[in-house]
Order: sequence, then C-alpha cells, then structure tokens
Amino acid sequence: MTILKEIKTFEFKGIVKKCVCDYPNFKAYAIDVDNMKYPDIKLNKYQNVSVIGDFQPLIIDVTYKFKAIEEETKYGISYKAFIAEREVPTTIQEKEKFLKEIISKKQADTLLAIYPNIVDKVMNNDLDDIDLDRLSGIGEKTFNKIKEKIIENFSLSALIVEYGGCLSNSLLLKLLDKYKTIDNIRYKLQNEPYKTLCSLNRVGFKKADSILLSIDDLNEKNRQQKIEPIIKFDEKLISSKQRCIEAILFLLKENESKGNTKANLMELRSECFKLVPEASDNFENAIIDDRIYYNSETLEIASKYTYQMEFHIAQKIKNNVYNQDNVWDIDTKKYRNTGDITLTDEQIETLNKLCKYNIVILEGKAGTGKTNTIKSILNMLSDNNKAYELLAPTGRAAKVMSKYTGRDASTIHREIAHNLFNNKDTPQDEWDKIIFSNGVVIVDEFSMVDVYLFYKLFESIDFSTTKLLLIGDSSQIPSVGCGNLLNDFIESKVIPTTTLTRIFRYGEGGLMKVATDTRNSKPYLNNSMKNKMTSFGKGDYIFIDTNSENITKNIVALYKKLLDKGFSVEDIQVLSAKNVGNSGSIELNNEIQKIANPNYAKSKFMKVGDITYYIGDLVIQKQNNYKAKVDDDDIDDDIDDVEDSVEDSVTFIANGESGIIEDIIDGEVIINFDGFRIKYTQSDMQLVKLGYAISIHSSQGGSARIIILCTPKSHTFMLNSNLLYTGLTRMRERCFHFGSINTINIAVKKKANLLRNTFMLQMLTE
Repeated sequence: MTILKEIKTFEFKGIVKKCVCDYPNFKAYAIDVDNMKYPDIKLNKYQNVSVIGDFQPLIIDVTYKFKAIEEETKYGISYKAFIAEREVPTTIQEKEKFLKEIISKKQADTLLAIYPNIVDKVMNNDLDDIDLDRLSGIGEKTFNKIKEKIIENFSLSALIVEYGGCLSNSLLLKLLDKYKTIDNIRYKLQNEPYKTLCSLNRVGFKKADSILLSIDDLNEKNRQQKIEPIIKFDEKLISSKQRCIEAILFLLKENESKGNTKANLMELRSECFKLVPEASDNFENAIIDDRIYYNSETLEIASKYTYQMEFHIAQKIKNNVYNQDNVWDIDTKKYRNTGDITLTDEQIETLNKLCKYNIVILEGKAGTGKTNTIKSILNMLSDNNKAYELLAPTGRAAKVMSKYTGRDASTIHREIAHNLFNNKDTPQDEWDKIIFSNGVVIVDEFSMVDVYLFYKLFESIDFSTTKLLLIGDSSQIPSVGCGNLLNDFIESKVIPTTTLTRIFRYGEGGLMKVATDTRNSKPYLNNSMKNKMTSFGKGDYIFIDTNSENITKNIVALYKKLLDKGFSVEDIQVLSAKNVGNSGSIELNNEIQKIANPNYAKSKFMKVGDITYYIGDLVIQKQNNYKAKVDDDDIDDDIDDVEDSVEDSVTFIANGESGIIEDIIDGEVIINFDGFRIKYTQSDMQLVKLGYAISIHSSQGGSARIIILCTPKSHTFMLNSNLLYTGLTRMRERCFHFGSINTINIAVKKKANLLRNTFMLQMLTE
C-alpha cells in the first residue's frame, strides 16, 4: 500500500462553504482559503479550493485544518485530504457554538450547565455518571446524536492525525466504534494488532496483514532515520505467532465458508505455510490459542466457538428428544380426514411422533404432501389448545409459510434475541426464551439453517414445555453457512424422523414429474425439443431451447408479455445460476428494470455503485438488517422539548425479504417491505439489490406465481441437479425454463457435493 506520510503534503486552513459530494467512502467540499496566507494552494474557477477524499462529514461555515496532496482531476486541481481536523473546543463559548450545530441553544445551555466537560467525557468514554433525567429536553436519542458528532468531529480527527496515511478513515471509525477511546485503540494496536484489525467488520486477515506489514516496514525505515515508529509493535510482525494464529483462524473461516465445521490438521498446516511461510514455524504453538480447537489423536482442527456450538447442540438433542412429562394423549386418527385433506399413514405418523417426542423431523421432496401434513398438525394443535410458532430461516421462506398455512410466520432471527448474533459473549442466562405453554416451535426449510442460526434457536427453547418440529427437503442445496444439520440429523437416526415418499402429482407429467426426474438424475429433455418450445403436462412447466446470445433478450420479452397480461413484478421471479456474466442476475436485472419500472430514467433516483435505483423498483435485502429504521412522518425532530418523547422505531429486515421503493427524498430511499416503510441512506443501500432477477441460491425457501429459470450454456460449470431442483420447485403456478438441452442434461446427471466435513454426526452417535 502507498504510505501517504512519504508523499509531499500541503497544510492549510479553510472554511467549509459547500458540500459537493457525500458518499460513504468519498466526499468533496468547496473550501474558502486565504490565498494570501496560503499562496501555494491553487484556487479553482469558483475561487475556492476543492477538497476531496475519505474523511468525516464536515460542517458548513466551520474552519478545518487540512493535510492533503495535490491531485489533477478532469475538473481541475483538487486536494485529496487524508486529514480534516477541527480543533477541540475548550471554552464554554466554543462548546456552545459546537453543540448548537447539533441541538438547540436551550438544550446546549442545559447540557453545559450540568456537564461543562461533556466533550472530554465523550472522547474519553467517561459516561458512567451521565444522568439523562437531569437533562430536561435531552433524551437518549439526542444524547446519542451528540456523542456521535463529538466522536466524528474530534476523536476521529485525532486518530487521523496520529494514524492517517497508515489506516483509512473508515477503518479508524470502526476502531472508535468498537474500542471507544483513543487510548484503548492505541493499546490494542500496539499489543494485539492482528487480533484488533481482524475483529472489525469487513476486515479480513489478508487486508489486515497487508496494512500491518506495510506499517512494520515503514517503522523499520523510520528507525533507520531515527524517526519515532507510527505504532510501537512488540515484535517483528512478519514472523510473529499472532500472525500465524490469525492466519489459521482465517483458513478455518474459509473452510467454514465451504460448509465445513472442521478441517484436517495436516492439510491446514500446509495451507498455513503457503499463506504465511515466514510465521509458519509458530504453528504448533499457535493452535494452542484459546480460539482454536484441535484433537491430537484425530488430527481435527476447528474454530473453538464453532466446535462448542456443535457439541452443545448434539448433547442437548440427546438429552431432550424424549420427555415423559411432555407426552400428549391426542387421538391423531381423527385428523386423517379434515376438509379436503386426506392423510396417508406416513403423514399420520408425523402427528403421532410429535405427540410422543420433543424433537421431530418431517422430511419430504417436492409434491410429497408436507404442506397438507403441516396444515393438519396446526389443526390438531388448535383443537387441543396447544400454542405454536411458525418460523423459517429467511424472509422469503417465512412469507411462503404464511401463504400455505394461512397463519403468521416469522424469521428465526426476528423471533429470538437477534442482537445476540453480534455478541458471542452474552451470558446464556441473559438470553430471551421462546416459551410456549405446552406448545411447538415449527421450523420450515430446515435444510437452509446453518449451525450458528440453529444454535441460537436451540438455546432459545425451553424443552420442558416446548416441542420442536423441523421440516425440510434433503435434496435441496444445503445451507450457505457451515454445517449439514438436516442430513446429519436424519443419518444419525437419533431424532424421530418421518420421510414422506408418495409423490401425489407425479402422474400429471408436468413440473412435479420434471422436478422428481431432476432430483433422481434422470434426463427429461431430448433432441426433438431442439430450437422449440415444449410444454409438459398441463402446461405448468414450459421449456424453451434458446442459444446463449438470445436468452436475455427472450427473457425480457417474456417478462414484458407477462406484465401486459396483468401479472405484477412481485408475481414474477427470474432465477439464474450466476450473478455475474452473461445472463447472470445483474445483467438480467439491468435489462428487466428498463421495461418493468415505468419510472425508469424518469423519476427521482439514487445511484449506488453501478446500479441506479428509481421509485417503483423491486429490491431484495441481501443481508440481515437488525436495526432497520422505520419511517415515521409523525415525529417532528425540530421540536426541542418533545423530540425525545418518541424514539426512532427500528425493526428487523431479513436477508431475502423483497420490497418496493416508494420514494427517494433528501438523500434517503423509502422501501416498503410488506407494510414496513424503511429508511435507507446511500450507505444503507449497500444492503439491498435489484430483485427482478436473483440467483437460485438466493431463491431457496421462497416462491413466486411465475418462475423464469435461466440456464444457458455458459452456466454449465455452476449447475447441478440439486440447484436445478431448487429452482424448479420455487414456482406456484408456472415455470418457464430458458436454456440449452445439453447443458441441462449434463446438470441433471451431476449431483452437488452434499457431503460436508462436520462433527455433528459423530457427536450424535458416539
């Protein structure tokens, strides 16, 4: 990396007059600079100075000290600042002036009267004695806003002065957020540099390693020139034990990203040597770290946290499968025929097992009657005054569950204490429990649930009063996260399991037969279908043989035809095996957006990266948002005395939930997620993407009236029978499948590797 301290810099002061651009990692301001005092600083055609870079937001009409390098841009000379420093106010007058930028004069006077050293207290994280009850008109919302602005303006500036040129401003802000004070940050960086940086969100080992080794190299140069080191490390980092430890943890995390929970010790050692050869002599000592589990007899190694989760799950399952105090005496035969539902013996057996056991699995392929079984279970629970909770791993899956049951369903994350997902150290006795009086927690699409999510759910259930029913299809692609729980549970035979085998709609010859053939690796396409459209069964599955050059164009044409027939964008879901490249979801979204959104290129918009969002766009959440801000037009933030009487409402928006952009105003996007109007800043928009087309992986657990499946020749490498099966079974009414016959036949014969290297099966059976 380039170290800015080695580059000639310009230092000058100026008054901020205008914000030209305000992106998360890039800002541009017009600055008034005294050209007589700073003759070397070049003015632009507007007779001010353009200052650009990645720094904290600046306040209009406030003086800052800049350290910057001169940069030629297409707009002329700009100054790329790596330091934008505001002097810390020392007098009451200066503090009042600063606070009035955030709150009213009345609030500022109240705060300074009781806590005149409030700026220093916030910067030093000395807030234990702050009593908001003493501050009339200042509640938690306002006080948090004050803290944020003090940190942003002064603590961050001080860190930038100390570490600017070595650590980016966004990285320093993350350090402040986690470690609160400059002294803490200084101590952590000196004593645990690798652990400190790697603990930050979106900072992996490789990035941390590059930064720290660059700093260490610069330190060596500075020592030779008798210059004080930027950070005084206790040892040479390149060959250090701590570097080896973090490299091992990184490799274990990479292994988990492939679905595994454990690795072979010797294989991991070899990978460690390739990654950090200079530090690999520390391997034997590094694996003793308290964050690492290893077994010298089996040569297994894992993250200790992940290992302990699997172990705890296995032990708790074995201890809670049967509870004689929680056996229900219910005549299940009366539910064989209810309304238009007639259950098979297999389906009745599920009801019997649920009455007898505490933990039960219902497993079945598409079309085997899982839906009717669940409906009958809910009827039985309601008739016998048994409480129940319907859960699914994603927002999409929860919506589907709500539709087929006619009852409310929630995401697992929303139902448990979701803040705990970001705090592994929370004591167990502080966890909220999902407690039902003699009830059942029912989890659909269980194949999607990874170890981390299941552990949190499992620990939230009181098995003295509550049963757990897990529902899934083992033929679908496994969870994105680590673990292979559904398959491990079934194979262990520890949990009572009902596997539904009868396929009710196979004989119709349509989608269900195609899905079943795909699951069984039986090709269903032949060369007689070349260059034509073929309808299967009653027309619920239509295959269109299409060459790769025309596939995107043809999909867009079909999408428009469906819209013209009265289908909405929420009725139609385009699925692709890939996100990038030809006919990937990104390309498809860009093309569909033009014809699906009547506001395209006409209404207010927000550009985020390469995507331009318009009012009316269909979007999808691509990661969990635990603190989504609910838009509330009734709150008047300008009223001093009551602004804290109503706090900003927050809710949880799950990965996979879809919404419609309702408005774009004042740099914020309002997205409607099933009645929740959520405010997204430009930075927050990184959490969503256009949702007209998504990957097949992302669709798991969801459904749509119409599925348009895209499998061109260029996707051959990505495709397998499990992925195809998952995509095909997302439709509720009809599936249009564009692709290559040869590509699909190859994919049908190729099974995804569902074998994952985990502890669970062994733990359950030993």
